[in-house]
Amino acid sequence: MKKLITTCLLILSIPVYAQLGNTMYGLARTSNPAAVYVATMNPATGIATNMSQTSVSSSINLTGAALNPYSNQFCFIGDSGLKSIDLTSGQISNTATINNPNGTGYFDLFRFNTSDSLMYGLSRRNITNPQTGALTPSMYLATIDANSGTINEISPSSIGQGFAYAGSAIDPHQMVFYYSNGAQLVGLDMYNGSIFSSPTLTFPNGGEHFDNFTYSCADTSLYGLVRTNYFSQFYDPQTMVTTQVLDSSTMHLGKVDAMTGVVTKISTQSLGLSAYSVNGSSTIDPVNMIYYFISGGSAGGLAIYGVSLQTGLVVSQGTISNTGGLYFDMMRIQSDCYESRPTRLNPISGIQESSTCSVRISPNPFDDVLHIQSNENMQSYAVYAANGLRVKSGLLSGVDANLNTSELSEGIYFVHICTATGHTTRKIVK
Repeated sequence: MKKLITTCLLILSIPVYAQLGNTMYGLARTSNPAAVYVATMNPATGIATNMSQTSVSSSINLTGAALNPYSNQFCFIGDSGLKSIDLTSGQISNTATINNPNGTGYFDLFRFNTSDSLMYGLSRRNITNPQTGALTPSMYLATIDANSGTINEISPSSIGQGFAYAGSAIDPHQMVFYYSNGAQLVGLDMYNGSIFSSPTLTFPNGGEHFDNFTYSCADTSLYGLVRTNYFSQFYDPQTMVTTQVLDSSTMHLGKVDAMTGVVTKISTQSLGLSAYSVNGSSTIDPVNMIYYFISGGSAGGLAIYGVSLQTGLVVSQGTISNTGGLYFDMMRIQSDCYESRPTRLNPISGIQESSTCSVRISPNPFDDVLHIQSNENMQSYAVYAANGLRVKSGLLSGVDANLNTSELSEGIYFVHICTATGHTTRKIVK
């Protein structure tokens, strides 16, 4: 019986994370000569340790990386395509040429979704007008096959024309992929590629930008950096033109309500930094509840900072160093969102959770038998997996029934019960 209940996610997930380990992986990069290594990072000291002596690429694409904790692979786009790196050896296990059957383009902001073991990202390409020849930028939620490099566009039509370099995140419970277009936080339904939400970002307690965001499975929240810019006036006597010049910036740790777009500061005071490394990305330590990002260090160079999700205070700072290089890109912690499960049903199923009749289902979580009790005679049942597929169904009679569920694997399911006067849906966990 899997002890994972949605309402107790924070408490019951941490032991799973701890069993997997809390290693941080990323790309250690040198510029002379140009080389890329998969490395582990000690965030307290900033020391990156290359996993092999052999470079796996000479360059990286800064818009995405994915860590698959089940196959123990780290994927990024390098000089010759989509590269999969074996995390036991640090060596290349596969290189695939990226190809989109719908046309030449790009694959950006991709991340691994632990609830269905697929890599999701944004497929960008141009659509040509057959009459005028004009090009229109288009963008789609898509998955990519790490073995073949083939892109599968999920969105039935374009959902935008571009994105801001503010981060990306996957909520594996609601099955929503998030990116920012600058003004809005856009959530895409990972079941069908449509826009799930697109609230305008607002900052009721201060701030102008919400950047470098990532999702925390430990408490099901989106965290990022709340940034405020300060400008001064510069007058050029030769041109007699006054312009605004960026004078300074401040940053706080914050979180966003993905449905309303309201950004809330967690840090009560500035982190003392004015910028972050876009290619450094961000990641969450779900065991110790720490947000990590990369910025300029106090002693020069780059440093990795750890900020408490509870207090918003910097709890660690390590100047980045490793053999031959001072860059650490696309960091991911392997335990974050490990073994997460969808809790939102695929809308293709056409059913919704409702309560037009009184039904009790036990036990929950369950093993091989479900006991169903109703206040009126039941007629039929259907069991749906979280992806919306019906996995079991049949007829019922009376007000009391037992279902054999031994063939169902561990996961989250929805049981739909129909009676003569109504219907109800219950969420269950195995």
